[in-house]
Amino acid sequence: MVQESKEDIHYKILGSVTKLEVNKGHLLWTISQVATDSGVSRTLIYYYYGKEKEKLLSEAMKYMVQTVFNLEGLDPIMPRERIKLVLQQLNQMPYLLVLFYLNRRADNEIGQIIKDAEESLFSLLKKLSPGLTKESFMMIYLLELGCALHGDVDHEMIDTLFEKLN
Repeated sequence: MVQESKEDIHYKILGSVTKLEVNKGHLLWTISQVATDSGVSRTLIYYYYGKEKEKLLSEAMKYMVQTVFNLEGLDPIMPRERIKLVLQQLNQMPYLLVLFYLNRRADNEIGQIIKDAEESLFSLLKKLSPGLTKESFMMIYLLELGCALHGDVDHEMIDTLFEKLN
């Protein structure tokens, strides 16, 4: 039997949290439902995240936003490759985009996590491409969001879009 990696388990748990948050409403789900939906035991969920739903949801958003925006800075990637990564990750966590949209302008903890992540993303883009303007960063970000919302964009199309931008 192949043992799942820690990252795979996190994706399962956090993907289920975002799915249940979207489908059931803000914190109207249980950790037992997360366990059932993700196929991960409650004990393991408690081990990684504790027993508080608010903390679990907050950690889900932080982890996923960090991952999707690639803010760790461990392996900075240029925008073209970032969009490809985002699309790949949204296939694993399709409810993240819905939760992002519903909370981006919200005056709550999830909204603040998103705002902080966007600021970090723009700062990272500025480090990677210091010659770009603020408008260029916004164009790249909107292209990323557009590709994610469209959902039917492949890597070849992304390469074509960036060639036209240049």
